[in-house]
Amino acid sequence: MEVAYHKVYNILREQILEKKLNEGEKIPPERVLCDTYGVSRITIRQALKMLQDQGLLERLPGKGTFVRSSTKRKVPILDMDYEKSLKREAPDIIRKVITWESILPSDEIKNELNILKSEQCLLIERIDIQNDEPLSYDKGFIPINFSSSVDELNINQVSFLHLWAKRENLSISYIRSSTEAVEAGAIDVERLRVPLGAPMLKTTDTIFSTEGKALAVFITIYRGDKFRLVSTTNVDA
Repeated sequence: MEVAYHKVYNILREQILEKKLNEGEKIPPERVLCDTYGVSRITIRQALKMLQDQGLLERLPGKGTFVRSSTKRKVPILDMDYEKSLKREAPDIIRKVITWESILPSDEIKNELNILKSEQCLLIERIDIQNDEPLSYDKGFIPINFSSSVDELNINQVSFLHLWAKRENLSISYIRSSTEAVEAGAIDVERLRVPLGAPMLKTTDTIFSTEGKALAVFITIYRGDKFRLVSTTNVDA
């Protein structure tokens, strides 16, 4: 059964994303929302807080709560799930392919994938663009024996990871992710149009099979002014 505040959150979120509540529009007062949805003020506050945390709403002291402008809003990456977050929060993002070729990867990538020194892998590099503005780019390293299904029809899909696993008949068990704050280098300046030294987020994701074998490594660079990480943790009482 859906929790009350999640229900209110989902309703308001859908109204915002579908532009039924426009940017800059004031949200009705809490008491009005309580009457509208038949829930308590605590429930309303929890729902509004979730929307604030995701950058969809902003509270202005003494004035009320407003739908936040998309020009100011950072896309939230929820629980390290980039694919799911983009589909929910930025469905208009376009992904373009930069590179698609077989290479001999660095020793670091070879060790991460546990492949032979002489073994090649497929390198794919892609950039994500919204309203003609580059937001992030990634590098994917896939062992050659897992890359036969990769083609121009799926490489630029936001849901590439799951399409690829299905085509290769692979079962993904888990993804190990690490995130660090970095400064923009020369490549970041060129690809993402940011100043040299601008704050960036770098994530490294290693995808593992149910047998514990590393299937691929993806390194993503996010513009720090466009993305933020949001994680929800359940804490047992």
